Amino acid sequence: MTRQPFAPAERSRVRISGLVLLLGAIISVLAVALVGIRFEDAESELAMQREQRRLGNLASLLSVELAAELANLARDPPPADPRAAESGAWTIRIAADDGREIAVPVRIRELFHAADHLDLADERIFVQPPGAAGFFDLHGLSAGPGVLAELVARDEDAGMLSAAQARQLGLPAYPVFVSVAAADGGALGIWRVAVVGSTREEVERDRRGMLRVIIKVLLTGITTAAFGYFAFREFRAQVMARHQLELAEQRRASEEVLARESRTATMLTLASGVAHEVGTPLGLIRVKAEALCEALQDSPEEQDARTIVGQVDRLRDVVQGFLSAARGSMPEQTRVAPATLALAVRDLIAHRFQAAEVELQVEITPETPDVRVNALLVEQALVNLLVNACDASPKGSRVTVRVRPEGKDVMFEVLDEGEGLREEDRERLLEPFFSRKAQGTGLGLALTNEIARMSRGSVTLTARSPRGAVATLRLPREVP
Repeated sequence: MTRQPFAPAERSRVRISGLVLLLGAIISVLAVALVGIRFEDAESELAMQREQRRLGNLASLLSVELAAELANLARDPPPADPRAAESGAWTIRIAADDGREIAVPVRIRELFHAADHLDLADERIFVQPPGAAGFFDLHGLSAGPGVLAELVARDEDAGMLSAAQARQLGLPAYPVFVSVAAADGGALGIWRVAVVGSTREEVERDRRGMLRVIIKVLLTGITTAAFGYFAFREFRAQVMARHQLELAEQRRASEEVLARESRTATMLTLASGVAHEVGTPLGLIRVKAEALCEALQDSPEEQDARTIVGQVDRLRDVVQGFLSAARGSMPEQTRVAPATLALAVRDLIAHRFQAAEVELQVEITPETPDVRVNALLVEQALVNLLVNACDASPKGSRVTVRVRPEGKDVMFEVLDEGEGLREEDRERLLEPFFSRKAQGTGLGLALTNEIARMSRGSVTLTARSPRGAVATLRLPREVP
């Protein structure tokens, strides 16, 4: 099958579907990215809070230890050491019990039992003796230009310093947390201990977390893009297949219409040929019937002769109708009451039902609206339906003609009590030259269907339950 291009509307629909799929993929990736970033931010914030609490707890513990050591020094001061200033000690003068003033050397490093484990690369301890302008590390060295003292001056016990200030304190160039706690040394005064912790681990963890988010977003994007690509290809293939099926269905429908029109044209051509051939004998029969009327004038048989003339005229009009249809012109249509059509057909076909011993019953709904049709052709269509119903009905059965309005149409229903319809034959019975009768020509229902089409109506065949069939001629009602 040759692949046909999409129609503009179908092409637009495919493009819109592709854009919607792309937009959905982008939204999905952004959602994953936002959720990942929010999760990492929450984890980072919790880690920072835990680190701040840990440093605060450590500062409190060290202040307690520092206060205890200072109290011990105040009770039992060591002897003065002239090298105290050179060995990282801080000298404090206090009043002795005898009133004398003595100098108490305080070595900062010796104030903490685990001093060797406290001073780390990412975490340092600083102490501010009473009266000192700044803080000192455990070796007694100054802690820089007083960034910790500024924090104390603001009466804050916790804070955060910048990466540049962290470098001044001998820590890596990352923001640092600071926790300060006071230790009451009694006679040795109020000391302060500051614990400074670098956020390098937290920052690096954040970076690793963001890297994980980026990797997840990339993987999600790649997966979504691959899925979207294959989904779009599958969707486009389905649309293309549906498009090809629709085209094939349209071609098949067109071919069926052409075949039906061809069969109809053949049927009408045949009918016109038969009508042309029948025209001459009908003319001769009419002449003889008129002569017979004159010969039987004023006798009981005169009415029979005039009936022959009337039926010949009717057949001639039907023939003219078929000839007009075969030439492509619409037969003349007039307004007629459905009851008139039904009763006329009953009178025309009554003798056949009597011979077949089948009862014919006509039911007409009161106030059924008129129709605009060619009366002779519609009568012929109803005659064809009744002939089929009579042939299909067993002796002693009944055929009913119902005339009733339905919506904007008038229904002529012919109900018989025969063997019914085969499902596979229901549509084919309306085609020319198809018949299940041994002596059937296959033209009766086909002509009826063509008459219905010329009258803007339709013919349908359905099965009855438990047996029999219903042939329905639907005609549009006359608009007042």
